[in-house]
Amino acid sequence: MKQNPLKRKRNDEINEETLVLMTMHKEDDEHEHTKPSPPSWEILCLVGPYMDPESLAVASCVSATWSKCFSSEDLWKLLPATRHSIFYKAITKEETTKPAWLSYKRLISEAESAAKRRRNNQPAEPKISLSDLVFIVHVSAGSKEAVVVKQGKDLMFGSYERFQIEADVSDSGFTADMKDVSMSWNVVLRNYERMFLISESVKKSLDSKIGWFTDELPATKNRYCDGSNLVGEVKPSFNEEVLDKVVFAIADSRNWKSLFVDDVLRYLQCFLIE
Repeated sequence: MKQNPLKRKRNDEINEETLVLMTMHKEDDEHEHTKPSPPSWEILCLVGPYMDPESLAVASCVSATWSKCFSSEDLWKLLPATRHSIFYKAITKEETTKPAWLSYKRLISEAESAAKRRRNNQPAEPKISLSDLVFIVHVSAGSKEAVVVKQGKDLMFGSYERFQIEADVSDSGFTADMKDVSMSWNVVLRNYERMFLISESVKKSLDSKIGWFTDELPATKNRYCDGSNLVGEVKPSFNEEVLDKVVFAIADSRNWKSLFVDDVLRYLQCFLIE
């Protein structure tokens, strides 16, 4: 049977259109799955000045190309000025300070290691704050007695100030001629959850009007605090012959200096929350 020429022409057109569409679809697939070419390695050098020393050190170990880029002395020379200015000033002040064999990369590596060691040796932040505590001071002599309660939240200290508790006993009638005056110092954790007797009652004479150190306080040593060699420090103050105030602190018997606030908190938390 002879095929209609019009129908054959129509079929040829359809086949050509299908071929074109298939070709276009194939090209789209190729474009879709083709990975973009990586940027030239020189671009990496533009990133270097914005990287920290640790990232630079890691990047320099990826390949020979990266090592060439991220081990440049010009690049590492920029870091001391921003991260370790003391070393940078010492080196730039006198050229002979830095030996010729010492690279800036090595210098930064040592400076970073020293800074890391220092951070690791820093004591942990206290787990309690002054607002968690209540301090109770008890003073007695014969029939006279004073109990002073100090809310930790009302004490105004910075973290780098030395800690002390001041108890006003001016209305209790203690005088400088009293021989056997007992004083004790307690601390309480929130709502009396835990209590700790910091310094037991010790009978002292007030006639000298000078302070004293107590016996060694309970010792403790763990990752949060070092409570060895600590003593209580008591400093009375007088208004003429009347005992006006008593100041309590915690001191290190190795240098007889009172502790900072955070050091006291680290010590107390060993008994209150550990």
